[in-house]
Amino acid sequence: MAAPASIQVLSEERIFPFSRPPTPQAVSLSIIDAKVAQFGPSAGVFFFSAASTAPSHTVTAFEFPSLRHSFQVALSDWPQWAGRVYATPDPSHATTNPASPPTLSPSSSSSSSSSLELRQQIIASLPPHARRPRRVVLTYGELSDPGALFATAIHHQPLSSIVPSPTERAAMREGWDASSTDMESFLPKMDVWFSDGMTESNTNKLGLGAQVTQLRCGGLAIGMKMAHCLADAASLVNFVKRWAEVHRVYLAGHSAVAKSDLSVFPTQLPRPIFDPQLLDAAARGDNDAELSDPVLVAQARQMPQHRHDWWISGGEGCPPAMRAGTDVPPGFTGGPIGDKIPWSEWDLDLEVAHRLVHFSAAELEGIWKAASGETSEGEKPRSRISRHDALLAFMWMLINRARGFEGDQGIVHMNMTLGLRARLLLPDEFVGSPILLTRISAVGGEVVDISRLGETAKQCRDTLSLFDKNALGAMLHELIFQESPQRVWNAFLGKRDIIVTSWARLGSYDISFETNHKSPWFVGAVMPGVDGILEIMEAAKVTAETGSGNSGESDGASAWYSDGVDVDLNFEKGVMERLVSDKMLRAFAVG
Repeated sequence: MAAPASIQVLSEERIFPFSRPPTPQAVSLSIIDAKVAQFGPSAGVFFFSAASTAPSHTVTAFEFPSLRHSFQVALSDWPQWAGRVYATPDPSHATTNPASPPTLSPSSSSSSSSSLELRQQIIASLPPHARRPRRVVLTYGELSDPGALFATAIHHQPLSSIVPSPTERAAMREGWDASSTDMESFLPKMDVWFSDGMTESNTNKLGLGAQVTQLRCGGLAIGMKMAHCLADAASLVNFVKRWAEVHRVYLAGHSAVAKSDLSVFPTQLPRPIFDPQLLDAAARGDNDAELSDPVLVAQARQMPQHRHDWWISGGEGCPPAMRAGTDVPPGFTGGPIGDKIPWSEWDLDLEVAHRLVHFSAAELEGIWKAASGETSEGEKPRSRISRHDALLAFMWMLINRARGFEGDQGIVHMNMTLGLRARLLLPDEFVGSPILLTRISAVGGEVVDISRLGETAKQCRDTLSLFDKNALGAMLHELIFQESPQRVWNAFLGKRDIIVTSWARLGSYDISFETNHKSPWFVGAVMPGVDGILEIMEAAKVTAETGSGNSGESDGASAWYSDGVDVDLNFEKGVMERLVSDKMLRAFAVG
């Protein structure tokens, strides 16, 4: 979407880490990174109200040079994000000797032949499973690296005319109608790796971009956009936290940042851990065996997920925009490994509305008590249900009511994004996109009943509990042996489905680019504007609009929902109108 007239891009520049590794590096990304390679980008916009003057009174917090310099310093801790991403070749182009490295299919054709030969030598040491078709390899540390995009812009409107204040948003019974706010205009104008398919040969793809936009009121919008194979929301937020920390230290006049001396940088944040094979090592069985283990594959296929097979879903009923993804590439077998996508249930031409509904901490507590069975007398809940479970169950009830499923005997599905770091005992600082999708299914006419809220919430908890390390090990095993990790879609967006993502527990409102630790005015995830997407977001701290709110970076004791919760909704216009006008939306409002 083109930027509106009120925004003006001033500059675009490729940024590189301050130092490169002594020799070029090639790293096989995880099987999950390959799985999500064609997902939409990880993207978000962080809005801040007008900055105060730095203590020295020589530089204000939101000046482009200091933001650029601190971005480059932060990027030096993630040097691989300035590199280049490749897909291993399809069978029709691959060598028949599994012990030999394949000829890579670059996402850019700008490299010299000698550079490609060097990459071939580097990847020769990669394990055999990393050389199978359509896996993802990242190279960095070369003079030909594309770098990261850093753009500057100005917006001719004040922050308050773009996003209502935290207090205003919290007071909106039907939520904030964000349909007219073009969040994408605050993102850098770039295409990410694999946005045109796994065999693309485009010269203009990047892995990371940032756009800093100064607003008329003196506020700031920081838009982040990343290829999903490089970072999920957690990795993206961790980078912005680091960037903000570097910027604060720079404003305070620390010489290490001014001189880019990272060895003595006074960081309080953990360093990122970039080791994708830690995830693949969690797979059960032998990753490099010639054939998969049928017992592990059978276990993986019993897990609650959609298994929509792109390659058998072409032909009649397939929307023209989706047909390219249904073609079986040369060299692949193409035999069914899942279900045909039910295109008849998905209207891609629907008019979609976008709203953000805020629930106070007290409302969320009421929803949780109703779902968990806890009474006002403090009786113990009947099951171990989290507030996240309860809120999802409550929203799914409202959505199915708005979709008119009262009395309906058909099955409806909630497809939930599942984070793998904690489940696989990976550190929070693990860099990548370790996520999977799971499915909760129920009879539509039953989900709409408020008296079944507890059962739905328990179903959420019970389903998530199935994904332990043993089960995930089997699922990773199956993925590692799939001929194309991108082939099966584990979700859907038809009239009986929703997709849920979550930025809960990421601390996105614990980010401050100023020395007084003022927290963001608003943080918005940027997702496709299609029917059926729900995001759970942390909420702004109520002091964010006053300019005196503390980001809380030094106090990690508060629960992620202590300032309430924002629910970001993209649904068909009529469904949205019925949802926000439903009296049940505020059934647990206090006062």
